Amino acid sequence: MHPKNILAFLLAFTVIALLTTMVGFIIYNIPAVNERLAPRVETLLGQLSGQKSAGVETLPTASFKVTPPPTFALEIPTEDAQPTQSLTPRPQSATAKSPINLTPTRTLAPAPTSPPLVTANIPSSYTLPTSRREPQLFNNCGPATLVGALTYWGWRGTEEDNLVWSAGGKDVRWQKEVAAVIKPGASDKNVMPYDMADFAIKNAGLRAQVRYGGTLDMLKLLIANGFPVIIERGFRENEHGQIGEGWEGHYSFIKGYDDAKKIFITQDTFKWQDINYPRSYDDIAYDWRSFNYIYLVVYPASREGQLMTLLGADANTGTNLIRALAIAQAETQKLTEPLDLTFAWHNVGTSLQLIRRSKDAAAAFDQARSYNVLPKRMLWYQTEMYKAYYNEKRYQEVIDLATITLKSPKIPGGLEESFYWRSWSYYQLGNKEAAYNDMRAALQTHPDWSQALAAFAEWGVKP
Repeated sequence: MHPKNILAFLLAFTVIALLTTMVGFIIYNIPAVNERLAPRVETLLGQLSGQKSAGVETLPTASFKVTPPPTFALEIPTEDAQPTQSLTPRPQSATAKSPINLTPTRTLAPAPTSPPLVTANIPSSYTLPTSRREPQLFNNCGPATLVGALTYWGWRGTEEDNLVWSAGGKDVRWQKEVAAVIKPGASDKNVMPYDMADFAIKNAGLRAQVRYGGTLDMLKLLIANGFPVIIERGFRENEHGQIGEGWEGHYSFIKGYDDAKKIFITQDTFKWQDINYPRSYDDIAYDWRSFNYIYLVVYPASREGQLMTLLGADANTGTNLIRALAIAQAETQKLTEPLDLTFAWHNVGTSLQLIRRSKDAAAAFDQARSYNVLPKRMLWYQTEMYKAYYNEKRYQEVIDLATITLKSPKIPGGLEESFYWRSWSYYQLGNKEAAYNDMRAALQTHPDWSQALAAFAEWGVKP
């Protein structure tokens, strides 16, 4: 072939390749296409990068020497302690929640009939009516699970249909509507329980409570009195096996129980085809531990008094956090497996940081990391470790942990909290350019996020 013809061929091939790539990129980012292809792309990238198919990816051990086992006083906080994992850049500053953009709602449909309040001798089995079930879209178990709780109490979404589309022929309009508010960035890997609670309060005309240190008995008591419960738990590739690679967080909507079978009845967005997906008491307890036994109850204002009666001492958030701390500390004394101890000590740290005892919390997190089996994805979902280390001026450690966490997705990004804490740590160490870049990355993941916008306002820098 003549050299000119070869050059023309190569030029044409390059142009076609570029056009194909551009078209492919545009098509890939069409929501309906992206939801189908994103999981497969992540899997393929993982295979191409040579990631192992087994074994737990872990965070590194703490740089500080740990002297086990530390113990911490169970003191009721004198100031109001909020049961959130919210973000604040300054040590021990007031709790601030994530922003919620208000959207119109329809009038709530009639809620389920309230059963008489039962505080003792609850039934040995009880199952609440099924509410709307939607199969979760990619990384969307939070919004999809919340739909179940909202619709149980009569929420029916907005009257706009501009967000309506389907995946696999299944209607997911309300899941998308919730996600548009609490998870506006398509790459976002997770939403926090307080984000879900805020949506229920500010967007659905309901109320919500987040608590830690939940027990199986508390779940049954709430269900028997007409309150379904959302829990955040560890998710395993084999739902009835041991934790392996792929450990991640997951929300479950619990609506029933059966003491004879020792199972909870759930509506699970991952197993959505099964209208009553059973999970054993043991499995729930095992998986729930990794999230400090956190639970979310959504309810109408008319039933707040009943809920507070059922919560008992846990109606007070400060008391609840101290009780959760006591449960976690007790588990550090009786558990023996390294992974179980890791989660128990992480729970100790979480509870301590939530009551603003950063020095003690940092020591507990160091202990959790000392077993060298803390899943790398833990910081996707629970960020109190960042806050404790930041408050103790361990800025480089925050940077190192955030860097590892941000590299853990097969498709990087989508973790605004990690960008946020790494940004503030860079800022404290004087690396302002890196701080600005990370805070902008947080905004790319979570557009219009007030926490990031507030940081830029304080710095006097444009986002």
